[in-house]
Amino acid sequence: MNTATVLLSGGDTRLIDSVEGVVASVAGLGLEICSGPDEAWARVARGGIALVILHLAGAGEALGAEAFVRRACRTRRPTPVVALHDADDPSRHLALFRLGVVDSLSRPLDLGRLGYLVDAHTVEARLTRPDRPAEPVVAALGEDDLFLYVRDTAMSPLMEQVHRVAPQATTLLLGGETGTGKTRLARLIHELSGRGAEPFLTVHCAALSASLIESEMFGHVRGAFTGADRDRAGKFAEVGAGTLLLDDIDALPLSLQAKLLRAVEERVFEPVGANRTQPLRARLIAASNRPLDQEVAAGRFRADLYYRLNVVGFHLPPLRERRAVVPHIARKFVADYGIATGRPMRGVTPAALAALGAHDWPGNVRELRNVIERAVALCAGDVIDIRDLPDALRSLAPEPRPAPAEPAAAPLTRSKEEAELLCITEALERHGNNRLRAAAALGISRMTLYKKLRKYGLMSTA
Repeated sequence: MNTATVLLSGGDTRLIDSVEGVVASVAGLGLEICSGPDEAWARVARGGIALVILHLAGAGEALGAEAFVRRACRTRRPTPVVALHDADDPSRHLALFRLGVVDSLSRPLDLGRLGYLVDAHTVEARLTRPDRPAEPVVAALGEDDLFLYVRDTAMSPLMEQVHRVAPQATTLLLGGETGTGKTRLARLIHELSGRGAEPFLTVHCAALSASLIESEMFGHVRGAFTGADRDRAGKFAEVGAGTLLLDDIDALPLSLQAKLLRAVEERVFEPVGANRTQPLRARLIAASNRPLDQEVAAGRFRADLYYRLNVVGFHLPPLRERRAVVPHIARKFVADYGIATGRPMRGVTPAALAALGAHDWPGNVRELRNVIERAVALCAGDVIDIRDLPDALRSLAPEPRPAPAEPAAAPLTRSKEEAELLCITEALERHGNNRLRAAAALGISRMTLYKKLRKYGLMSTA
């Protein structure tokens, strides 16, 4: 029988002790522990997890927990999830069951029930042939973009507001540099709204000439201009009651801004050459790479249209301001492209992650995705290393540390923080980032190791 891994998401010491006992009672099982849903997803995405036990410590974790369950249960190889609650709330149990958890338990725990669930849902993993490679458990390309879902001080308030405003019909304005995920956010808003079954269409305002944009948006009738040999419905009509994204709205000519203003204000539009108006039933979302208030000040954008579009605005921060999420996103892209190319990948080396984290990413998530796609294509093995990255990123890798004098990890008795950090990173690398084994090798408790990982900023890479 092989050793399969159960992942516990949560930091409650009493709960950890209880789950450790349950897992230890099942032959062929090991336990890993992570701090929360975001770290749990990063670990699940690397593959090799047979079961996740997800602790929801309070109402504040509900959003992250639901996002995790949605991803884990809707992948090519779904990972079974057992949810644990501090209080019995039937509505929360029902919501998680609908998302796909195998069971939802409340404290005080029925350890017999938990033991049965652990045993039943890890049988296949414990009986799998040892020579079968672990397949990373990830969603299909483009699903559940980690740039949006990894919770931190930059994105948590924004995503909470997105979930509140999505079901409404409010016109939205999305801002942020190119590649930060504005189109993905617009599609997410569409999916979270009651319009999810309706079309989601995009008008690329920067890609067409003024005459073509007007026809693309509003359509035209036969004979409206040279070459208009038949009626054509524009995106405003085709989208119906769905969602229409006006991408690069800052590139829209001033002459068309007045016509768009009427459509936004009066909810009607006229095809080019037509005399009758048509109702606009869609929700409008506008996106801009440049700050529209500055475009207004420069006279390139109408102030009245700006105020009408900016009913609710969301600004996506650039990737360089969220460097902590780079390892999470990089690992997911590696797993995604590995599956897409039929080459399951095991991850990224610490040196490569350090180089990725040091880059400023002027192209943001889009640039990171392209770098990882290139690295997977060129990688000779199943782990992305510094040599697989572009030359511009290789120079950002830290200097290699000298090999330790002894194979065993040194006890944490040195007084200098540099020596302590060296011991921790070497232990983690030697034990494949398994924190339980690293803590045992270092001669410290698991909780002490967590505190030191947070102290040195290693929680996102360990």
